[in-house]
Amino acid sequence: MPLSRKRRLILVPEADASGRTLEIYQEIKVALGVPHVNVIFQAYGAHPAALDAIWNALRPCVETNEFFRCAERLRGEAYTRAHNYFPVPDLCASIQQVHFSTGAQHELTEVVELLHYNNPLLLMIAAAQLQAFEDGPPVTRNAERNAEHPVFTQKPIKISEEEASAPIRKVYDDIKRTLGVPVVNTDYQAFARFPDFLNMYWGALKPMVSSPLYSENRRALHDSALTLAADLPNAPQLTVERMQDSGLRAEEISATIHITEEFLDLLSGLVLNIAFAKISLEGGNTGKTGPRTEIPKRAA
Repeated sequence: MPLSRKRRLILVPEADASGRTLEIYQEIKVALGVPHVNVIFQAYGAHPAALDAIWNALRPCVETNEFFRCAERLRGEAYTRAHNYFPVPDLCASIQQVHFSTGAQHELTEVVELLHYNNPLLLMIAAAQLQAFEDGPPVTRNAERNAEHPVFTQKPIKISEEEASAPIRKVYDDIKRTLGVPVVNTDYQAFARFPDFLNMYWGALKPMVSSPLYSENRRALHDSALTLAADLPNAPQLTVERMQDSGLRAEEISATIHITEEFLDLLSGLVLNIAFAKISLEGGNTGKTGPRTEIPKRAA
């Protein structure tokens, strides 16, 4: 289920954060190896006490090598599903035809690599956190907090909805309407720096998003994330009772659970969508063996 467009999503961007919230944002960027604060944490940031409790519970798990290995498995599954089951055009050739500079091609490729790395991490976080709300995994185990992972330092340049030109706003509105979301995700705002690519990409992706096969693959990634999260070491333990005992108000608890549930669904699709973008810049698959039509089984 996509984010409800009727529910207003309140975000606290990094530029507007202060105090402990800003400190947590910095800690999250270092722990994940990314240069920006993702929307899920900006949504948690609207509830500072809840953000503090969530990050304190998540951090020991996120800082393990197994967390990053699980995210890599999700990343590989998303790539395989997008490549094998959907027609992905060669957008690398297409952007060359509209005279993309070498520098712009390099920047776009770096942005896609960052997002392809980042989104599976967020999907694992949402899955682990949702299980923490529901009493955590059935078995808990410990691991050292010595994760080794890539570090991305180049922050993507985004075109916000307020800054976007009329043609880009039209695409943004179509994205929100099609995906049923209240805001345009960071990923698409980063693609909007390259308007020709955004138009080509969304034109190719939209029919896929509307297909039953896409729903099946998105659900499979959702389930894979929950399965992998159930076996994470240092798993977060943050039940409703613990949040209540820590002094969080009922409305804060309800909001954070709702945010987690909806982002788990949203991110399940987003990892697939960015895998689609990555494959498109690698030459697509339509000139090779055609995509399959049967529903795939989840990756082991």
